[in-house]
Amino acid sequence: MKRQFRYKYFLLGLILLITFFVYIECQSLDDYNEFLEEQNLFLLRERNRITKAQWSHDSNITNFNEINLIEKANAFDEFRKKQAKLVEEYRRTNVTEPLPESLRRQFDKLGFLGVSVLDEIDREQWQASLLRMEKIYSSSKIKLDEDEDSNEINDDYRDGLPLQPDLTQIMATSTDEPLLRKIWQKFRDATGKRIRDDYLKYIDLGNKAAQKLDKGFESYDDIWVSDWNMENFREEMERLINEVMPLYRKIHAYVRFHLNRTYPGVIPKDGTIPAHLLGNMWAQHWSNLLQLIPEMQFFPDVPSIDGAVNEKLQKNKQIIFSYATEFDCERNVPIIRRIFSQSWNEKYDSNLLESIHFGTSHRNRNDMVGDDSHASAWDFFERNDFRIKQCTVKTLEHLLVIHHEMGHIQYYMNYAGQPTVFREGANRGFHEAIGDLMALSVVTPQHLSRIGLLDRKHLEKNLDELNLNYQLRMALDKIVFLPFSFLVDKWRWDVFRDEHLARHLNQHWWELRLKYQGISPPLKRSEYDFDAGAKYHVAANVEYMQYFFAHILQFQFYQHLCSYVDGIEKLYECDFYRNKQAGSDLIQMLRKGSSEPWQKILNDFIGTDKLSLGAIFEYFEPLNRTLSEFIEKNSIEIGWDVESKFNIYINRFCF
Repeated sequence: MKRQFRYKYFLLGLILLITFFVYIECQSLDDYNEFLEEQNLFLLRERNRITKAQWSHDSNITNFNEINLIEKANAFDEFRKKQAKLVEEYRRTNVTEPLPESLRRQFDKLGFLGVSVLDEIDREQWQASLLRMEKIYSSSKIKLDEDEDSNEINDDYRDGLPLQPDLTQIMATSTDEPLLRKIWQKFRDATGKRIRDDYLKYIDLGNKAAQKLDKGFESYDDIWVSDWNMENFREEMERLINEVMPLYRKIHAYVRFHLNRTYPGVIPKDGTIPAHLLGNMWAQHWSNLLQLIPEMQFFPDVPSIDGAVNEKLQKNKQIIFSYATEFDCERNVPIIRRIFSQSWNEKYDSNLLESIHFGTSHRNRNDMVGDDSHASAWDFFERNDFRIKQCTVKTLEHLLVIHHEMGHIQYYMNYAGQPTVFREGANRGFHEAIGDLMALSVVTPQHLSRIGLLDRKHLEKNLDELNLNYQLRMALDKIVFLPFSFLVDKWRWDVFRDEHLARHLNQHWWELRLKYQGISPPLKRSEYDFDAGAKYHVAANVEYMQYFFAHILQFQFYQHLCSYVDGIEKLYECDFYRNKQAGSDLIQMLRKGSSEPWQKILNDFIGTDKLSLGAIFEYFEPLNRTLSEFIEKNSIEIGWDVESKFNIYINRFCF
């Protein structure tokens, strides 16, 4: 009897002890959650302040807005420095047991500083260098000689042409080779060449910040790469670009064949293509060539999708239905309407794939220092304040850009309920992939016909030819972009890590462009030039590998969502517009933000955590086959040879 009595007391004591420890653990978790919730609210407030200052600056680059942005950026850095120190101290003194994944990730993110680790003087120099580079880039205009004689140039342009929309439009629509060469050179003189010194300071300070973080980082690129949370990230990206190069080389050979006919005597005999002839200021997208050289289409007698859609767009003041985001380029005033009230697929009158309104582009901006006309989507971390800033013209290209930016907005909206530190894409590539995913479905001939931008009779009569021409158009955007998007950050990784390359910035840039793109400069270059700096993302400190990652990932997303669409035989014909299952699945992924490792989020969404080119090869299989047949029929040589002739393009001297 006594033994039974003692046993009952023992069990009661054990239960009380377990209850006590469970209570203590729950109390600890409650304390951690309360602390993190408070820190996330502080971060939300500060992100709102810095985003407002950045918006004011980027939409109207004045001296006042520049000073205001510097002040807000310094204040944000000081806040993050204090917050990270507080978070690490709290974690060290209060957290004694393993944390749940969500809490651990919040502590990790809040405790990581990045460039904010720099002391006040270095931080101010960093901000000043970045702002000068972005200001030079955004305010640059080029003047043409008074004796310039070209049908492409109007007398109104003589005081200087900005990149958007004027230079971009000329590069996309002109076949005047001397004019294109002149614009290509002058734009680089007005941008990259002028920011070279600041870029060298930026490299030094970025590397200094990386080394001060006490994370074992050697250079600034290590900060970028660590954020991907992926072993052998650099090697994996290199593997992917090498895997896609056979298809790229076929496209390159096909395009070079047609350019040789359009510009006789201009194309080098080494097989490279001069960078100014590809319809784009940076030769990163080549689809404009299909308008410039109609015979480049597989079926030139079939009107191009771009031409047909552009004609429809020009006839419509408002495209599709009711909501819009405009940017008044003349007054440089952002006009933001409340464009989303429901998540995608929950209210079809608020569908991402509907209702786009175009503003018009104007050139009268002489009252401003400049404006950043690079299209962008913004999360203001304040209730439902999401914005798109873009100067638009009525073209299919701009229609797709708007849908891309709306994809970002959709992502912002869906993860807005997460803690502030998780209000971001699963990784940076996810955000860009979601933007492009929306555009992938929009640009199919079937979808364009469905929304009234492509004549249905025209579609039904020429479906096979339209689809193959459309495949070529997509490849000139998507596949052609992959080598460029890879090499931009490959170049930055190299120059961050190798002091020797700081004296050979331009030489190394062209080594990579020649190697991966088969692109050559139209004029001889030297270290007095800084052609990488003629790209916005280089001048503005925006990592570019996210675009390479996204251009692969978007096809995996697309392939997965198309599995919900009945009656699809070929992937490139898929349109998941208004498909409830696809929309619901996508939203579940978007809502997670970065609350879980991106590999887990990807696996939960599409069933694999690996980046793969399989979906791309399936999508472009008809094009790949047709290119092979064309190349064999016309005895076209694939590839290029620049190793022995590099000095044709680069003066080998340095500073």
